[in-house]
Amino acid sequence: MTPILVQYFNLAEENYSKYGLSVIQLIQIGKFYELWHEPNTLSRQQAYSQAELLAGPSMRSRPLGLTPPIEQVASLLDMRIILPGKRSLLQMGFPIYSLNNHLSTLLDKGWTVIVINELATGKSGPKQRAVSQVYSPSCNLEDCSELSYVLSIYFSQDDILGITLFSAMNGHSIMFPVSWADRDKVARLLISYHIREIVIWANSGASEILINKIYNLLIDYNLFPSEPNAKIEVMG
Repeated sequence: MTPILVQYFNLAEENYSKYGLSVIQLIQIGKFYELWHEPNTLSRQQAYSQAELLAGPSMRSRPLGLTPPIEQVASLLDMRIILPGKRSLLQMGFPIYSLNNHLSTLLDKGWTVIVINELATGKSGPKQRAVSQVYSPSCNLEDCSELSYVLSIYFSQDDILGITLFSAMNGHSIMFPVSWADRDKVARLLISYHIREIVIWANSGASEILINKIYNLLIDYNLFPSEPNAKIEVMG
């Protein structure tokens, strides 16, 4: 594997841990951004139907099959995937100037887009590259037409919810605790905000009871897919 590919997949591992698994990583190669995927690698993403998540682990079947990210992106952007030469890699790309045209499509579908650009070092030799931009559904400073928010919900062990609303667009934030019994009051507040991302914080040893409380809370807040067969990604 070439040094560029090693860097690409190493950064992918780092970005999965930072931003979750719904990440698209674009790397600059000359005048193009490219996206790569190793075939036959196990996906770290899992997806279940809403009905299965609420039924509990004993009733849960194997995760639904997930299409590799590169295939999802190619379908969204109506582009073709190629298998170049002797490489056992799937590859797709587009000209650098068209990135802004594609961002809104990708972000609207819930993807976080990582952009790796070539560095202008002024030196000869191999190109140096580094992450230069991170775009997420709630943070796209290229498009300020609407004020988007991240909703963070912390589940404590004493039935207290820590609620945080934050917008990277203007730095506005709201933080407050609320008891589980008063959780419905938060739903009325959330109606006033355009929430594009949700982060749930809970004890790593969370019980199935707590996990079901999380899912039901999101349903009560109208933040959970209403379609019973919708796919919901789960990080371990």
